Parts: sequence; structure tokens; C-alpha cells
Amino acid sequence: MSLLGSNAEDSGVSLRTAVLLACSLFVFHLGRGWARGLVEGDYLIGIVGLLIALAPVVWLLLVIRKAYF
Repeated sequence: MSLLGSNAEDSGVSLRTAVLLACSLFVFHLGRGWARGLVEGDYLIGIVGLLIALAPVVWLLLVIRKAYF
């Protein structure tokens, strides 16, 4: 019997989802660092970084829209 009725199967978060979330946070952090190039004058790296930083955000919004709307 589990303590306080907690069960990993009922949490709603699978291992696959947790790994994808961790990877997307890493990609967001990397893109955010490269997007700093816009401020420093390196526009090519800055634009690429901005696109990389926005990709996980857009993906997450699409997943949320698919799940709840």
C-alpha cells in the first residue's frame, strides 16, 4: 500500500514527457544565450538563437492546445 495514496501511475506525467520537457528546457536555455547576440551586435547568431529559443515555447503551446482545446 502506498503512503497517502500517492501513485506514480496516476500522476499524469510519463517518463517520456519528463525527458522531452528537460530537453526542451535545455534548448530554450541555449537559444536564449545565443539570442543575446542581438544585443551585442552579432545579428546572425542572435536571430538563430531567437528562433531556437522560441521553438520549445511554440511546441509546448501546441501540446497544451491539443490536450485541452
